[in-house]
Amino acid sequence: MIRLAPSSARRTGAATLAAALLATGLAGCGDDAGTDGADGAGGTATEPAEAPGQPLATAAADWLVEEELADGLVVNDEFAAPDYGATVDAIYSLRAIGYDEAAITTMTEAVTADAEAYVTPDGAVYAGNAGKLVTLVTDTGGDPADVGGLDALATLEERTAEDGRTSDDSEYGDYANALGQAWAAKGLSNAGSAEADAATDFLLMQQCEAGFLRQDFSAPDAEDQTCDGSEGQPSVDATALFVLLMHDVEDETVTAAVESAVGYLVSEQAEDGSFAGGGQIPANSNSTGFAGRALQLAGEDGAAEAAATWVREHQLADCDGAVAEESGAIAYDDAAVSAAADKGLTDKTSYQWRLATAQALPALLAAPEDADAAECPSA
Repeated sequence: MIRLAPSSARRTGAATLAAALLATGLAGCGDDAGTDGADGAGGTATEPAEAPGQPLATAAADWLVEEELADGLVVNDEFAAPDYGATVDAIYSLRAIGYDEAAITTMTEAVTADAEAYVTPDGAVYAGNAGKLVTLVTDTGGDPADVGGLDALATLEERTAEDGRTSDDSEYGDYANALGQAWAAKGLSNAGSAEADAATDFLLMQQCEAGFLRQDFSAPDAEDQTCDGSEGQPSVDATALFVLLMHDVEDETVTAAVESAVGYLVSEQAEDGSFAGGGQIPANSNSTGFAGRALQLAGEDGAAEAAATWVREHQLADCDGAVAEESGAIAYDDAAVSAAADKGLTDKTSYQWRLATAQALPALLAAPEDADAAECPSA
């Protein structure tokens, strides 16, 4: 889905990882960048057990939690780096399907224990990461002013300008965008910060009249910071994340913006139920999963079911060969399934599967019971 900064990538290979993450189109939900208040990106904390796709969502969660975590964290084996942002996505996804609380607690403690490595690695400060962490902590009853020794709330407030725009302070550049802005607005609001209204107003400025949110901000010195004013390009990921995080905000302006965003998502869904990430990003499970979950929360049941069916078509069931141990995993796209035929999930490809699964699994709740799984790859 998305990513904001190389925060979880330590110094070695950090710039390369950041570029790779940004290319996925998911800057706000993973490493925030990149799905997902306690009831925000994940929807409600507990989903009814009778949801038709519950077994499918649980299978995806089991694969991720029981087979793919390292000390409670999602990891990128290629760069030998923990991905705290993707772990937060996974936490919200697990909450959304009513998964085992012990597993969720372990993951939450793993993220908060490494707060400084996540938000302020090597002296840098990433606003999107801070926003995501503050949101998680406040949604789970913690103190955002003391997260593993880090005052995450003050850190976020310091990176929020008077006009509400967030920004990063890093030698790698400023990765702040609408994805991280959404997390920042949610976190500041949860914490009762005086910066919350400005951050939310700036977030709303990233929505064009057509209903979509753009991902990238205008240049800092641009006179017009609005989406329409700079001919913003649509981002399904930013639009879906906006719905996920803001759907329960009790404010007429925000409610109207959410409804407009939902209308855009409905209009952009392909006939097969999928969503593309925008720009050059093709149909994929991250974008489809995020959008599908957003549509489900908005009561667009038919559209949500279509999205869930597409995600299910990219989820492995019981297969033989190189993916025999990967039942429940969700592939990013068709190419990812085919590529796993010979060698299965490798150090280079496993992270993509973990991220797709972490972000897309709640969408499966809307899948019909007889939805077809991915075709088993054959060498």
